[in-house]
Amino acid sequence: MKLTLILLACLLILFVLFMVVTIAFLLRIIIKTAPKDVQERLAGRPAQPVWKTVVGVVLALILLAGIAGVLIYAGYDAVSADMPFVKIFLRFLILFEGYKIFDMVVFDWLLLTKLNVYVRFFPEVEGCESMEKFGFNLKSQIIKIIAFAGLAAVIALVLSRI
Repeated sequence: MKLTLILLACLLILFVLFMVVTIAFLLRIIIKTAPKDVQERLAGRPAQPVWKTVVGVVLALILLAGIAGVLIYAGYDAVSADMPFVKIFLRFLILFEGYKIFDMVVFDWLLLTKLNVYVRFFPEVEGCESMEKFGFNLKSQIIKIIAFAGLAAVIALVLSRI
C-alpha cells in the first residue's frame, strides 16, 4: 500500500507538471479540450512561436512517458510481488481514481472556480459560465470515474494471469 501511495504521488506530480507545460506552451492544443465558452473567448489569442510549441510538445511527451512509466512500474511490481487480482485492482483503482479526484478537486473546483487562477492567466475568460460553475462537465467526469474503475479491473485481470 505504501508503494501505491508513493506511485500516486509521483503520478500527481507528473500530472501537475504536464498541465503546467500544456498551459504554458501548448495553449492552442489545450484550448480544444476546454468548454465551448472558453474556446470561443480564447480563439482570438495570437499563435505562439513555433519554437515554443516544439518545446511544449517535447516536454509534454517526456512527462507522458513518465506517467506511463509510473503505471508500467506499478504493474511490473504487482506481477513481481505475485499480487492477486484484488490487490492489483486496488492498486490501479487508487492510482486512477486518485488522479481523477485530484483533477476534479484541485484543478476543476479549487483552481478554476474558487481561486480563479485561469482568469489571471487568461483575462478573456472572465465571466465564462464554466469558470464559475463547478460541475460544468460533471457527466464527463462521472463517465471517466466509471471507465477508470473498469480499466483498473481489466489491468488487474490481465496482470493477475501473467
